Parts: sequence; C-alpha cells; structure tokens
Amino acid sequence: MSILGQIGYSGVRASQIALSATGQNIANVNTPGFSRLAAEQRSLGGQGVLSVGGGVQVSSIRRLSNDFQNQQLWRASTDKNYFNTSQQYLTALEGLIDSEGSSISVGLDNFYAALSEASSTPESIALRQQILGEAKQLGQRFNGLNSNIGIQLNALQGQRVAMATEINGLSGNIAELNMQIREMESSGRDTATLRDYRENLIKDLSQYVGIRVQEAPDGTLSVSLVNGQPLVAGGTAGQLKVTANPAGEQDVSLVFAKTSFPLVQKGLGGSLGGLYDMEYGALRPAQDDLHAMAGALAQAVNDTLATGFDLNGNPGQPLFVHNPGSTNAMLTVNPLSPEQLAFSSENDEVGNNQVLLALLETKLTDVTSGGSQVPLNDAYAGLIGRVASASRQNQADLSAATTVAEQAQAQRDSVSAVNLDEEAVSLMAYEQAYQANMKVISTSNDLFNAVLAMF
Repeated sequence: MSILGQIGYSGVRASQIALSATGQNIANVNTPGFSRLAAEQRSLGGQGVLSVGGGVQVSSIRRLSNDFQNQQLWRASTDKNYFNTSQQYLTALEGLIDSEGSSISVGLDNFYAALSEASSTPESIALRQQILGEAKQLGQRFNGLNSNIGIQLNALQGQRVAMATEINGLSGNIAELNMQIREMESSGRDTATLRDYRENLIKDLSQYVGIRVQEAPDGTLSVSLVNGQPLVAGGTAGQLKVTANPAGEQDVSLVFAKTSFPLVQKGLGGSLGGLYDMEYGALRPAQDDLHAMAGALAQAVNDTLATGFDLNGNPGQPLFVHNPGSTNAMLTVNPLSPEQLAFSSENDEVGNNQVLLALLETKLTDVTSGGSQVPLNDAYAGLIGRVASASRQNQADLSAATTVAEQAQAQRDSVSAVNLDEEAVSLMAYEQAYQANMKVISTSNDLFNAVLAMF
C-alpha cells in the first residue's frame, strides 16, 4: 500500500512542477526574448523483481532554445540593419542632389543661358548683371549642396560615436552576465532568465556589427567581430574607441585586456558597417565629384576670361574662386562689376563677343566623374544616376534582408516562443494528471484503512 502512495505522491509532485513551468510560460507570453520552459520527466525504477516501479521524477527544467536558430537570427539582424542604415543616408543624398532647388544641372543651364542671351549684345550692362547673378546662384547651389552633404557627414560621425557607446555598454553587460551565469551554474542554480537576457543583449549587439558567438563549457559566451577581434571573452569586455584624425575623419580602435589596436571598419556589417560604407562609398565620393566639377568650371571660365578684355579695355579677371578645403564656400564669385567681365577679344571693341562665345564652349569642359572623363552636365547626371542606382539596389537588398530576418524570427519563435494554445492544452493535461495522482493517493489510503479495519 505504501508503494502505491509513494507513486501517487511522486506523480503529484511532478505535475506540480510541470504546472509551474506552464504557468511561467503563460505569464511571460509577452516578454521579449523569453524562451519557454519544459519539465523533463523520467520514470523511477523499483527495488525488487516484482516491483512495478517507483513513480516519476522531474529530471530537469529544460529551456527551449536552439543555438543554430539564434545564430541565424543574429546574422539576419546584422544584414537588415546594415541595409536599413545605408538606406537612410542614400535616400537623403538622393533627395538632395535630385532636387530642382539644389540641382547643379539647373544652375549650369541657367548660367550658360545667360551667357547665350548676352552673346548678341555683349556690351549690355543689364545682361552682364544677369550673368553675374546666375554665376552667384550657381555658386550657391554648389555650396549649399556641399554643405548639406557635410551636415550628413557630421550626423554620421555623431551616430558612429553613439553606436560605439551602445556597443561598449552591451559588451560590458554580456560579460557581467557571463560571470553571473558561470557562478550560478557551478552551484546548481537556475540561469534560464539570465540566459534569456544575455541572448537579448546579443541580438541587440548584432544590429550594430556582425558577430560570431561561441559557448564555453562553463556556460559563458565568447563574442567576436566578423574579422576576428574579440568583444567579449568570459568576464572581459572590449571597448570601442572613436577618435578624430587631422583629416577630419574618424578612426576606430578596439581596447581589449588593456591592449589597443586599430579596427578595420570595412566589412564590419550591421549599422556600424553601414555608416562606413555610406561615408566612403556615397557621401565623400559625392563631395569629391562636386569639387571636381567646381574646380573644372572655375578653371575653364577663368582661363577663358583671362584671354579677353573688359568694357574699359583692361585684361580679364577671374570670375570664380574654387576653395577645395571649404565646406560652405567651395565655389564663390569674385566681386566684379558688370563692366569688368572680359567678353571682348580686343581691348577697344566693346561689341566684340569672341571671348563670350568661347565661354559658351566651356560647358563642354571635361571633368573626371566616376572614373570617366565627361562634360560638366553629364558629370552631375552621372552622380545622380549612381546614387539612384545604389539606392534602388539597397532597397531591394533591404527588402530581402527584412524577409530573411522575419523568417529567422519565426523559426526561433517556433521553438522558443510561448504559444498560448499549446500551453492551454498542457495546462489541462497536467491538471488532469495532478487530479488522477491525487485519486491514486486517496485509493491507497482507502485500501490501507480497509486493511486496518479487518483487525
């Protein structure tokens, strides 16, 4: 009789633990990153040949988490955030250079239209004033566009500093959790909640950089960048350091275990890698193209004017000034009066338009853009085309990466996330098992009492 009671008691205990695990799952159905729990049961053997067994025992509370699926999710998160960050800057850049209000092509067309209009009456003061006005407008377009790209670069550099701070905080927290998990598991305590928290932090970290994660036998995780540099090893966390160099650019170094070494940003992946590729693959090349166009325009126009004479018979003076090192004054106009524009090829012929006609030909001046020699207008059109093409391709890549990330999340959730329908079924099953085992105990007591009543 006692054996039957013991079996019943073991079943009640196992059902209680299973019910508690199910209750924990249901309570955390909306907890981000929670991995559901399952009570693992095993049968207890008997002690004799004719023994039916000793009941049931909960051998462990298993945390349902698949390392392969987690790794897939982290990689998908890295790719998605790389393209997402890139798209933010590509969209802004495309909007800037393709806007009619800041278009260099529109400014060039207006400037050369003013030159063309004055070609029949080069001595007209009103038409000369119009040319000076369009020249200033063209300079403002160059300066405004270059300045706006500079603002984007400043924002990007500020974002890089902020991301490095976030990465350092996440790495430090992961290292701290490593130590807590190692200590608790060595003493046999539950670490499921800490492991969930650590995986959440790693997922957050994967948004900023591509990572590789490996678990050690003591339960700690080692986290390294895709190019091999360590971020976390046991209880030690690396720290990213962003510094400005004399060229106005940013260098990133990694300090780990009191050793500092430069970090190659190309190929980092994630949002941090996206910032690097946008800075050196889109924003700075766009600025270089603008400087090349401004320099070629200024030199061609100034060289042509130098061959002529103004209305007073004086040699021609330069119209444009190109400042390669300036952000908001890369192309300015010299303070010339309308009479000082040297349109004549002779010092005593105010109606001579030979130099003015030569100025119209400077529109065909070649400039290096995208590795090719093309006319000024074509250079700007090529810049717009390259940015637009890169934006379209990045949008397609972002859409694909988003789909992959959603699928990876769904695969992870199919194993680890809480399904209320499944938990409801489990809840009823364990409740029935609990009641059935209580009936076994009651039956055992009834039989025992019946035996006592026989005496």
